[in-house]
Amino acid sequence: MVGIVKHKDVTVENLIHGIEALAYNLSNTEEYEKKILQAVLNEQEDAEIRNMSLSLAELHVIDCVERNEAMNTTAIAKKLMITKGGISKITTKLIQKNMIEARRLPNNQKETYFSLTTLGRKIFHIHDVLHQRAAGQFSACFANYSKEELRFADRFLGDLLAIFDATLTGKTGEN
Repeated sequence: MVGIVKHKDVTVENLIHGIEALAYNLSNTEEYEKKILQAVLNEQEDAEIRNMSLSLAELHVIDCVERNEAMNTTAIAKKLMITKGGISKITTKLIQKNMIEARRLPNNQKETYFSLTTLGRKIFHIHDVLHQRAAGQFSACFANYSKEELRFADRFLGDLLAIFDATLTGKTGEN
């Protein structure tokens, strides 16, 4: 490994390999999530849902609109860290698919706000169940660890996320 300080402890090297494997697996997660979503949609009794094709970005916009009040293009873009142009394209598709509707507030005719349709809420609930299943799997895994181990894992994860964030923003702490 280039650029990594040699450690006498093999555990550190194993952790680094584990982090690399995790990062690699996370890069493949989007495709995996899309396959799971499509499989769940295909299992639905409602033909309109069963034959639907949704991107993960569309699903995340549906989730964002349902979980937050008064969401307009700018607010969704900030929340999901997607460009306003990207959100505009996604919301247009979701309106065409009858998942969301655009509305204007009586006291603000300039801004367009979004809300879910009945179909959009059905999709939101399917997505929510998928998240609950995943949370259950993680909780079952975490049950194998003591409070001290979980506190350490939490601190370690926070440190890793800070490193990833610094790498993405270009602030690596190196001068």
